Amino acid sequence: MPASARPAGQLLRVLGLGFGLATVVGGVIGAGILRQPGVVAGAVGDPVLIVSLWVAGAIMAAVNAFTVVELGSSLPRAGGPYALVTHGLGPRAGAVIGWADWFNGMSTLAFLAVAFAEFLQRAGLFADRPLGLLAVALVLAAFVLNWTGTRTNGFAQTLFCAAKGFALALILAGLLLAPAAAPPPLQAPGAALGLAALALAMRAIHNSYTGYQTPIYVGEEMVNPARNVARSVFGGLAVVAGLYILINIALLRVLTVEDMAASPLALAEGAVRAFGPGGGVAVAAFGVLSVAASVNLRLMTHSRGAFAMARDGALPAPLARVAPGGSPRVALTLTMLGGVALAASGAYLAIVAINAPLRILIEIALIATLIRLRRTAPELPRPFRMPLYPLPALLALLANTVLLAAVIWEDPANSGIAIGATATAALFVWWRGPARYRGTAGARPGPANPPSAGYAALRPTRASDVNRKSGQ
Repeated sequence: MPASARPAGQLLRVLGLGFGLATVVGGVIGAGILRQPGVVAGAVGDPVLIVSLWVAGAIMAAVNAFTVVELGSSLPRAGGPYALVTHGLGPRAGAVIGWADWFNGMSTLAFLAVAFAEFLQRAGLFADRPLGLLAVALVLAAFVLNWTGTRTNGFAQTLFCAAKGFALALILAGLLLAPAAAPPPLQAPGAALGLAALALAMRAIHNSYTGYQTPIYVGEEMVNPARNVARSVFGGLAVVAGLYILINIALLRVLTVEDMAASPLALAEGAVRAFGPGGGVAVAAFGVLSVAASVNLRLMTHSRGAFAMARDGALPAPLARVAPGGSPRVALTLTMLGGVALAASGAYLAIVAINAPLRILIEIALIATLIRLRRTAPELPRPFRMPLYPLPALLALLANTVLLAAVIWEDPANSGIAIGATATAALFVWWRGPARYRGTAGARPGPANPPSAGYAALRPTRASDVNRKSGQ
């Protein structure tokens, strides 16, 4: 649609299945697989348990993805969790989750950008520059690319994500073909795995698998979202889970558990053992490409969350402005500034620790939304339905609740910052009251709220609405 003919505040529907698959693979594969195998090895210390936990993480991601796919294909809206929770749980709950997700997006930008700076310096570049300065430079570069428009940025993002998935597959092949390390001597069984260690390992794995939610942020911009959301999420997750599990198996061939635990970048350490010094440089170069693409993608998706909140009145109206190229530039700018402010600190581990409970809280809210909509809107068109419902939803709700409690118990200080920020947003939303939120994510169309693309899938929210319309 020409820009002159498009209503103000409407995004462009130009993103296809290729973009969806590439962004799920590219959104998940980032700093996590480079850093977290060492964290998991240090926490649990047993090769079989290490691989088992990565398999469990993949299963948990798939179960969580059932919720994302059912909601995202049924309600193809911009804004991600904000739009879905608003539709299912109401504008107040949606606004709280929207604020939490926006802060989560800014913190994700920050810790990925800091990881990018570390990889640059590991590759021998800009070693005399502060990490925070290099991290800020990446966020600014991603901002410029996003500014160009949806079509250009979407094409670039597809190329970036495909390239980093292919590069990781090459590294994996090299590790599997490398000579195996000598097996370590047998040791007496150690102490039983404690809750803190398990929480640390699962938090690391959970962070590594996150990112498959990207299609629900751009539902209004995807071609045929009813089919392509499911294809993108499940296809991308299958590729990522296979790569992650095989990489851990390959690392355990060339490194001992102690070697993995001692290295901040276990994948780079394994490449050095397998290929010599050049292997470490190659992994660092992969890290630079991988994390840079992830930063660009997260800036794109989380600016859509701010855009959707502004369109509904939960944020100032100027954030809902859309440029002719399809980018919500005001929302994009504020998201970038938040990421820059956090990235300037250069504190990777602290930002990750703040980020983790927010992600889990958002997943819990999405599961609650799905459960409520199954009860109150059974006639809502659902191109994908969660299999064996309600068992996966209840298991996911239980698992995420336990994980959230364990993460808060393991790191109360940084978790307190995350929960405090969410509580502050909740108090602000409660103070403003629901009347100030237009709530177009779940509102009926009318003169003040014209139906947008995909709107037919949004209503009805309650079975009683259908009964009133039909005169029952």
